[in-house]
Amino acid sequence: MNTIFYHPEIRGLLSLWLLFICLALVWSVMQLWQQKRYKVLVPTLMFFAACDIYWQYLNANSYYVGVNSETYRIDYAPIWLIVLINAILTVAVVCYTLQIARWQKNHISAVSIKESFDTLPTGICFYENGGRIYLVNNAMDTLTQKFAGQHLYNGERFWDILKEKSISSPDENGVVVEIDGRTYAFSKHPNAVKGQEFYELIAADITEEAAQNRELERKNADLEQLNRMLEEYDSNLAQIVHERELLQSKVKIHDDMNVLLISTMNSIENYDESEAKRVSAMWKEGVLELQRDTAPYRKNPLETLESLAESLGIALEFSGVFPDKNENVGMLITAASECMVNAIRHAGAKTVFINSTESGFTITNDGNPPACEITEGGGLSNIRSRAEKINAEFGIISTPEFILQIRY
Repeated sequence: MNTIFYHPEIRGLLSLWLLFICLALVWSVMQLWQQKRYKVLVPTLMFFAACDIYWQYLNANSYYVGVNSETYRIDYAPIWLIVLINAILTVAVVCYTLQIARWQKNHISAVSIKESFDTLPTGICFYENGGRIYLVNNAMDTLTQKFAGQHLYNGERFWDILKEKSISSPDENGVVVEIDGRTYAFSKHPNAVKGQEFYELIAADITEEAAQNRELERKNADLEQLNRMLEEYDSNLAQIVHERELLQSKVKIHDDMNVLLISTMNSIENYDESEAKRVSAMWKEGVLELQRDTAPYRKNPLETLESLAESLGIALEFSGVFPDKNENVGMLITAASECMVNAIRHAGAKTVFINSTESGFTITNDGNPPACEITEGGGLSNIRSRAEKINAEFGIISTPEFILQIRY
């Protein structure tokens, strides 16, 4: 007959088939237990129990019933029926396990959180006071083995080791260390969960950022050196400008003196009273220019102005503060020297008044007010030209008194 009793090898294969079905149900029970789906767990256990009884039936040779221990053969089921039952059970179990796997993929559980936690490239761990570890991912455990040579067992001890080997100044909540040629930043953050204090330790790979910071520090050092050179050059700029102007003045004085000497010789050879007065006035102006251009120049701008006034024989009253920029200070000294000479030459002044602020300055004198509107020429035109070079505003007031104004 075509039953499993007469085909023991077929019965063994069918029994093995059913064993795999039972093992799949065992896996399903374990997954449901981890997912805490207790309502589905109970019927799954019942399903497993039924399959287990069926599996035992396939492996049984006889079954004894009755007080007379009569033997009844119960394994005369046809093979096609057993195959059909196994196929139905296989389809049911496959659908069941797929549903469990799909639920696990679409729902968050304790296992899924841990799996996601382990896939993070950043090292993370949580520990309580005393160092007891509650949660650590694979990245942090790998870093711990590379750095300390062992798995992470004590959070506080590991944090102390990190602070000891930090390549930067460690603070209370952050250190930077090098592990296998790469740079990592470890940070510690306190957290409170249900009244219990935990510490979160995070490790981030900052190798590229550290390299960029070192390059930035190098460039900053180069810029700082360049700034020092510029500051040194800027501090000497006023002296350089004055020396250049002094050289130009010497050339001008040389040319003027040649003209003055030739005029004097002609006046002596062909004496004329009006010509003699004109030559005398020329000598007086030449002496003023010589006194102005040969006055000592000092790094202190106020001393420079006082020395200039003293050499010209005129009093100086200065109020306010000098500007910060050297180019503005040079502008003030140039304008003051020209106004002092003009005050002596044209107004007969005894005192020059200078009021200076950070945004500009004004220059007046106590001499005779101008008889008419002052027209620029010579020295005043040079002052305007210099003011335009530094983007300053230049202005002259003729009435009721002479005032020269510069606004930076």
